[in-house]
Amino acid sequence: MPADLDNARYVSFTTYKKNGAPVSLPVWVVPFDGGYAFTTDLNSHKVRRVRNDARATLRVCDVRGRVTDGAVTHTGAAVVLADADIARVTDLVKAKYRIGWVLLGAMELWRKITSKSHDSADAAIKVILNPS
Repeated sequence: MPADLDNARYVSFTTYKKNGAPVSLPVWVVPFDGGYAFTTDLNSHKVRRVRNDARATLRVCDVRGRVTDGAVTHTGAAVVLADADIARVTDLVKAKYRIGWVLLGAMELWRKITSKSHDSADAAIKVILNPS
């Protein structure tokens, strides 16, 4: 497992639209069952893109998704994990990102209180890196 991803606070997760255009977003990742995983909303565009095209890349970035010059690009295949794995990934993310997780939880609670739609569900995505 690459040390740069193990130690990263944020990782740029790149997936591809149906037309082949790349979309990159910063995510929190944790090592998980031979790959790297993160949680997201089940209805997110990330989940839709992964279901349409498994190609993915990971690169260390900052909170805004800016990748530094010389950052290694790790290529692989992304999968949406089964429900049984979501809680395991969530626990790992909570442990690695303690304070950030609490703040995110408060923002999510506020979003649910003020939103007309309360139908969000959790998902987890795992990227299995190609051998180097």
